[in-house]
Amino acid sequence: MKTLPLSPTELDKQSLLKIDKWLDIDSEECKDKDPDYALTKDFMRILKDDLFTDRDGRIWGLGEDGRFYPFHFNLGKKLYGFRVAKKAAN
Repeated sequence: MKTLPLSPTELDKQSLLKIDKWLDIDSEECKDKDPDYALTKDFMRILKDDLFTDRDGRIWGLGEDGRFYPFHFNLGKKLYGFRVAKKAAN
């Protein structure tokens, strides 16, 4: 995954989706909440050249409209985004 030049604030501002909570992809909470965790990991492997991380380690994809969209899933009325903690700037 490549790192985006946009700040997390800029990404949030341009995104049409508002994430309720970002989950570390390798956390137990993510494994428990994601309804198809194995498929998510497969998508990450397949799309690795098309996904980006920001300075906070949050995962984004580039839409056809030129906007970046968070890699996410819905659970009930909440949107959960994925992040890679080891990619976050310290």
